[in-house]
Amino acid sequence: MLQSVWNRVRNLNKLFIYVVLLPTGLSILYFGFIASPVYISEASFVVYSPSQRISTTGLGSLLSSLGGSNSASAAETIHAYIESWDALMSLQKTYDLKKIYGNDHIDIFNRFGGILYPYTSMVKLLRYYQSMVTDKLGTTDSITKLEVRAYSAEDARKINAFLLQKSQDIVNQLNENARHKAVYYARQDVKTAEEKLKQATLALAQYRNMHGVFNPAAQSALQLGMVSKLQDQLITQKTQLDAILAHAPDNPQIPVLKSSIKALEGEIKTQENKVTGSGQSLASKDTEYEHLSVNQILAEKLLEAAVTSLEQARLTAQKQELYLETISRPNLPDAPQEPKRVEDVLAVLLVSLMVWGVLSILFAGIREHHAR
Repeated sequence: MLQSVWNRVRNLNKLFIYVVLLPTGLSILYFGFIASPVYISEASFVVYSPSQRISTTGLGSLLSSLGGSNSASAAETIHAYIESWDALMSLQKTYDLKKIYGNDHIDIFNRFGGILYPYTSMVKLLRYYQSMVTDKLGTTDSITKLEVRAYSAEDARKINAFLLQKSQDIVNQLNENARHKAVYYARQDVKTAEEKLKQATLALAQYRNMHGVFNPAAQSALQLGMVSKLQDQLITQKTQLDAILAHAPDNPQIPVLKSSIKALEGEIKTQENKVTGSGQSLASKDTEYEHLSVNQILAEKLLEAAVTSLEQARLTAQKQELYLETISRPNLPDAPQEPKRVEDVLAVLLVSLMVWGVLSILFAGIREHHAR
């Protein structure tokens, strides 16, 4: 039987043998017996901000509405990190990718350091790693799908889980940076306002100590109240003196009343001079005191406004915080997804037949041309 098959093969067109049978046979050999199974661990997540409007019409609408400029930018940042040198070095330090992708159990064609990847530098490892890890951001639902290929299910899962955790760390770092920037200038304004209030309070205290006043306006009111009482006493005593002079000019109380009236007039003048009329009066001190007092009040208002702005900045930063929500965690595949052995062999056969058909027509035309 084998002899019969061999005879039939020998009788076939050599072009068919080399273009169709040989590539198909090699593909059967490779995909059937050589190619190592590839396991794919998948995870999906979405980055969103609570301040974005959320629809209630279903999961699809929810995830669609979660997409926004900030969250999309964060997703792109995560994508850039996953393909970056830093991600590779973190993985290499934790799991030793050279060992995972370059061990002898992987077929010689696909392993790192094999025929197709002969160089084992870190730069080449980065290119190999980028071919084994993909993340795709959905254009409509903003869902990021992370896929990791490896030659064992556990390796694929743990690399995927590591990258997912790193993505969460990136979101946390973005939030921390945003919070810092949002409140930095507000904090500076609070510090400036506190310093101005401190200086204004110190200046007012120094002025009080230097001039011996606490509140010129309040003190003036007290002095004027005392003057008013003295004037009442003066009027009363003058009235008594006038009455005694009219009815008893020789009354011995007259000298006493005159002396008391003179003393009251002197005291009234002294108290009035304390309020107005000299360089050391309360009125002369009131202008500078009011200036310093207004400065202190303004500094207090500025500090209150700065503290309010700081709280608003914190609330705004909190509303704009980003969150990474894991939709599906990295799975542990129980069967290899690649290579698709039958499909790949059929694809090689189909392409070979197409090439053979084109070449057959081309060669037939050439022979016909020479026959003429």
